[in-house]
Amino acid sequence: MYHHLEEKLDNNLVISRENFDNQMKSLKEEGYNTITAQQLYNYLIGGMQLPQKPVLITFDDGYLSNYEIAYPILKKYKMHAEIFVITSRILENTVDKPNSKEIPKMNWNQLREMKDYITIQSHTWDSHYKFKSSNGSTNTALYGPGYINNKLENQTEYIERVTNDFIQSRKIIKEKLGYEPIAITYPYGVISNEAINSVKAAGFKLGFVINNKSVIKGDNRFVLSRITVNGNDSGVELINKIKNSNL
Repeated sequence: MYHHLEEKLDNNLVISRENFDNQMKSLKEEGYNTITAQQLYNYLIGGMQLPQKPVLITFDDGYLSNYEIAYPILKKYKMHAEIFVITSRILENTVDKPNSKEIPKMNWNQLREMKDYITIQSHTWDSHYKFKSSNGSTNTALYGPGYINNKLENQTEYIERVTNDFIQSRKIIKEKLGYEPIAITYPYGVISNEAINSVKAAGFKLGFVINNKSVIKGDNRFVLSRITVNGNDSGVELINKIKNSNL
């Protein structure tokens, strides 16, 4: 699981161009084959065999660096990835915000351009935030009812909110890119059982958390694990993470 990339900086969630290239090169040299979410779904329901050493590369949030840095590297190695975007934050064209502290996101034209190597999936319409819950703690927007405009939601309102979000995210991707996404990643890797029912109702076939484990046949398709890749992971360390996740 990846997020943002930069030219030189490496930290827990940010990968440098050089290190990402090294990681992809290592995967290629070790015989790993990238697959799509659709292939994974077909495998999990029993209708398709995967290639040897399959790996699903995912990016969350839809940062511009995925287009400027990751995409050319994936193209160079002829590798596929899935990018999970927060659809409310993707614009038709890039808007220059020189004074903004927000990390720039891609636009729809850039997402269309990458179609030969990238499939766009959902990271919700606009549920990447936290709020105060009924017991006073801070929860993620998908985990349960919370305070909206200083009013605590009831259970029905919570389910309606998340269901509408999931439906809207699929609708927008269909309108902009011509296909309906089958997969969603949950912001902060958190989802409730009630919200999973909404994920299914919205039409998604796969849902991803984190957990740093490999996916195997028989896993719950709506709480599939992913492995976090850190910025300071070398190619060798990434390979070891993958191998150890199978234990």
